[in-house]
Amino acid sequence: MPAESHELRHWLASGAHAVKRARNRLDAINVFPVPDSDTGTNLYLTLQEGNRAVAKLPPTASHREVVAAFARGALLGARGNSGVIVSQYLAAFLTHVDKAGGLSNAKPVSIAMALQEASDAAYGAVGAPVEGTILSVAQAASTGAADAVATKADRNAVIVAAVVSARAALRSTSDELPAAKAAGVVDAGAAGLVLQLEMLAETLAGSGVLRDLDYVEWELASTGKGVVAVPARHEDHEAGGAYEVMFVATTPERSPHAKPAPDHELTQALAALGDSVAVTASHGLVHAHVHTNVPDQAVEEGIVRHARQILVSAIALGHARESHNSRQGTGMVALTSCPGLAAPLADAGAVVLVVPDPSRLKRRELRRAVREASSHGVVIAAGNAPLRAAAEELAARKGVDRVVALPADHEAHVIAAIAAGATVTPGEPLAEVMRQALARCDVARSSPDAIDDDADRLLQPDTEVVTVILARGVSDATADSVRLSAAAVCPHADVTVYQGGHLEPGVLIGVERGA
Repeated sequence: MPAESHELRHWLASGAHAVKRARNRLDAINVFPVPDSDTGTNLYLTLQEGNRAVAKLPPTASHREVVAAFARGALLGARGNSGVIVSQYLAAFLTHVDKAGGLSNAKPVSIAMALQEASDAAYGAVGAPVEGTILSVAQAASTGAADAVATKADRNAVIVAAVVSARAALRSTSDELPAAKAAGVVDAGAAGLVLQLEMLAETLAGSGVLRDLDYVEWELASTGKGVVAVPARHEDHEAGGAYEVMFVATTPERSPHAKPAPDHELTQALAALGDSVAVTASHGLVHAHVHTNVPDQAVEEGIVRHARQILVSAIALGHARESHNSRQGTGMVALTSCPGLAAPLADAGAVVLVVPDPSRLKRRELRRAVREASSHGVVIAAGNAPLRAAAEELAARKGVDRVVALPADHEAHVIAAIAAGATVTPGEPLAEVMRQALARCDVARSSPDAIDDDADRLLQPDTEVVTVILARGVSDATADSVRLSAAAVCPHADVTVYQGGHLEPGVLIGVERGA
């Protein structure tokens, strides 16, 4: 392995391992921006994806190749607000250090400047910066390093000074951030960034370099006072956004090693839709994250930027999955090409992957959705044949345990299966319940001109549920004839009409018979 990339690889790996060891503690103290107990998990999975990309490189890979692989991998794998910010922070730091000759050769001033660029990138990624968070730690580390450079300190002393300042800022987050103060904890994202800086110091200056420095307690439990629980409330999610939307899109062609340029237009657009906005750009990609009450509009921002797939989940249900389901029960993933179905499918408990063009589905994103849904087992329902084929391919791969791909290939199939799965009680076989729902669901791909005939063909006296999904630009009035036919043939059936937001076919119909 080239000497120029040895220290870099060591730092990146040790940073991920440090977060992995602290993952449960970070999750436990996560109270901002919402107390969903996933900051440690999100940070670890983000860093893990970056290191996985590095692991695919040959031992002879250059420092620059390692930087590019990690930055791109972390950006593609970034999860949650904290993961998006840290991926941008590290990408900016690594890019500057690489230009300065590599981590092993960087001068003290280069380390300080890299920390400043990383801090600027972190602030630039956030729609509404909040002090007392990861951003405060980022700026404090930069200031501490710059002050050390001013005294002509060597490289090792500069990075140690950055850690000292970062730890002081971390300690202050408990007082500066109201949610952290109420819970008696420091900010979880800030603590995760401090771990990265600590591992950088140990990589550059030796494993014992921080031994005699003051350690910052993360929670009051370590002093015997206990952690104050701050449960998530429904109104909290309503205020900040009940849904989490994330997507990755390409940016205009630039040099892969150019300084990342924030997408201010996208940041402003998402900030108008919700909060916890983080938008990062690096190596030809832009990663967006937002908590919103209008997920269809956030999804649309991804579509107009040609995002290949958009991940949508309900925040409150995601917390429940993490707490109760992910290690004990089976999760659900919905693959759909209809942006308008994202919210109702997420409300039913599914992790939703919106894929406007099924031919452009990236297997990485499908695997990510599966990991998001559950680490125990997952059932996938797909809205069309190409998406179903991708799900079946994943389920058939060696090394992928407990992934079940349902025989679904219609958007109404997805709605029926996920709705049935939402009613399953502990101990019931989720996959079998969802399969039975599919078996009772007859479907058609229609058009506004043919909808009358298709509805008449499908409706039966034992029909209990009728689903109509309209393409973009098709009026709700198009479904009036279906309502009239249902009133005559199966008067007790529930008729639900969705604006799917897809392009074609014009109308999708599904009818579900009684059990």
